[in-house]
Amino acid sequence: MTTVEDMGRRERKRLQMVAHLVGVAGRLFETQPYGSVTMEQIALEADVAKRTLYNHFPTKEALLAHWLEAELKRDLDRLAPELQRRHGFVSRVSAELDASADWCGRHPAHLAAYLRHRFLSLGEAPLPTPPRTDPDRGDIARLWHTLIAEAQAAGEISERFSAAQLTSWFHHLYLGTLMRWLLQPTLALREEFTQMVALFMDGAGTHGRPG
Repeated sequence: MTTVEDMGRRERKRLQMVAHLVGVAGRLFETQPYGSVTMEQIALEADVAKRTLYNHFPTKEALLAHWLEAELKRDLDRLAPELQRRHGFVSRVSAELDASADWCGRHPAHLAAYLRHRFLSLGEAPLPTPPRTDPDRGDIARLWHTLIAEAQAAGEISERFSAAQLTSWFHHLYLGTLMRWLLQPTLALREEFTQMVALFMDGAGTHGRPG
């Protein structure tokens, strides 16, 4: 009979293996061109059977997504004190977008592969491993939602639409801006983000109107 303790032990081992595989893959992603990294190489470097790797991550892109989102969470954690010091939606969101532009500038191939993976997986049932509730996963949309909700409470952003709806629109603007930059890499991504935020505020700002 399987006990709760047994289930907890298996889950801890699973998370440890996920963290190990993502750590190994991340080191390879950082030190080699993304296209040259293979699942076989990751399994070899991680000292696990290929079957073990594929049981946790069916594709290299799934590993990339997990690594990138873990990187994002660490970046957001580092940015938290700076965001607390800043005032106003534009100032606060710009701090994160500047950091995002710096990271994307160093990892364009990783970003392109990640976005392809996310868009191609739209509508698919989420894989049971790794779940999005893993402690080392991050979601930038949570930050957008927090900043937008706080700006609404401060009267800076209109309450005509819910924070959830505005978050969805802002996130799609963000993804669209990244895709435009990937297709036109001569563009300055920081400036593209500045224009994106201005466009969003033109539509979502209060502009002296009642919410």
